[in-house]
Amino acid sequence: MHTSRRRRPGLIAGGVVVAALAALALMTGGTGIWADATQRDADGYVSTHSHLYASGTRAIATDSVTVGTEVPHWLFGKVRVETTSTKPVFVGIARKSDVDAYLARSSYASATKLDLDPFRVTYVPHAGGRVPGRPAAQRFWSASSVGSGTQALTWKVRSGEWSLVAMNADGSPGVSVQVAVGAKFPWVLWAAIGLVVLGALLAALAARMIYRGSGPRPYREARPAGGALKPV
Repeated sequence: MHTSRRRRPGLIAGGVVVAALAALALMTGGTGIWADATQRDADGYVSTHSHLYASGTRAIATDSVTVGTEVPHWLFGKVRVETTSTKPVFVGIARKSDVDAYLARSSYASATKLDLDPFRVTYVPHAGGRVPGRPAAQRFWSASSVGSGTQALTWKVRSGEWSLVAMNADGSPGVSVQVAVGAKFPWVLWAAIGLVVLGALLAALAARMIYRGSGPRPYREARPAGGALKPV
């Protein structure tokens, strides 16, 4: 029995690809575990910093936020919106169609092109003279809060097209409120752990593939009719 180091480039290349996938899974899973351990608050939410949203109109409404129906409902988590203001402010989440009908022909601002780092928001104003009814009296809100100081609403995410609205509680113009948005997805930690485990398995597979591609191969002396040695 003899051994000879005969490289197999195809197996080595496959091992390199698997190693790259392992690194991606390990990094993603590790980041998820780190975020779960260090970025969550006592209630389990990962939140943005509080930022000021202000407009001289009667309301500030976000553009449509679409939650796809193809996403399984058990993957949906919760969203928390914390507001801080010196006067009573109403904040609500409702379907975009209901919000559009409620604010139609009244003055409001659509918050678009939101950047968080650094914070920047673009407002698109909508003119109108109609005075909408008090927001807290409307029945279409999926979740809402109202009051001065610090208030919070919690919303269980559902599929559809949604909009977040901030108004003075009495519907008067001149909205100014500090807003922080947080999210909680209980399955994220388990998904991160699963990615780390998968990454470790892929790393072991990659190491084996690269070793076999560059390691020794056994040769056995076998004399065919021609008298030459053949590897087996």
